[in-house]
Amino acid sequence: MKKIIFILFFGLVLTGCAKKTSPATQTPARKVEQINQLAVQDRPFVVLSPRSDGKEMTITVDRVANAAKIEYEVEYNTKDIISGFFGTIDLSKETLPAVKKGLFGTCSKSVCRYDEGVSGGSLTLRLEGTDNSYVLKTDFNLQQMFDREGVFISKDAKATLDVGKTGLPNGTYLIISGTMGLPASVDGEVVAGPYSFVAATNPGLKNATIAIQSKDDLTGAKLLFWNGKTWNELKPTIADGQISAPATVLGTFVVVK
Repeated sequence: MKKIIFILFFGLVLTGCAKKTSPATQTPARKVEQINQLAVQDRPFVVLSPRSDGKEMTITVDRVANAAKIEYEVEYNTKDIISGFFGTIDLSKETLPAVKKGLFGTCSKSVCRYDEGVSGGSLTLRLEGTDNSYVLKTDFNLQQMFDREGVFISKDAKATLDVGKTGLPNGTYLIISGTMGLPASVDGEVVAGPYSFVAATNPGLKNATIAIQSKDDLTGAKLLFWNGKTWNELKPTIADGQISAPATVLGTFVVVK
């Protein structure tokens, strides 16, 4: 079994981002937090996107209510270690959507060393408001077209985007993640998702299929896609606890009923 090492030093990675390091034996005890207790419709909308070479991640946070400050923490898995970065969003000084970047690696004096074998991880947001504070967490996968042969899967294995073996250039990286909240309200109850499938660019897709599984009865469910301005209802097929539909572009998908 591989030994898991926590690397800890504090230094700026990019503006507003710092690398976190900590030997496993020195990790301070953290109080038990109540995570994801906020209703989906009240959560911020968060999209994670990769740099074209997969060496950096952009965090975009929007639709934040009743919070003055957000602390964000990213942990990610590499071939040998668990590493991460963290930072703060001061909403008294920054406007929404707030955009932060973090390297999958470290930089010193303009020389960068990138971590190898980054496969995914988690993002935790700690939001501080005037009335109360709350914690949200989502998982993400970082996957490359060549490695996946065109089939991209969410961390919980419930959402799959199949673009086909020639649907994207082989070097294309996607981040697949839950978006915590919604970019706009929806009619009905959210029964699965929202999930985002995002690359550095957003090319059109041909013969691609989005499929999402749910433990709920999907009879009468709708599969929606966010086009950046409004929700579009896709034409779904429902079978065996799964709803699927053709997908023509990367983005955010959700199942409502």
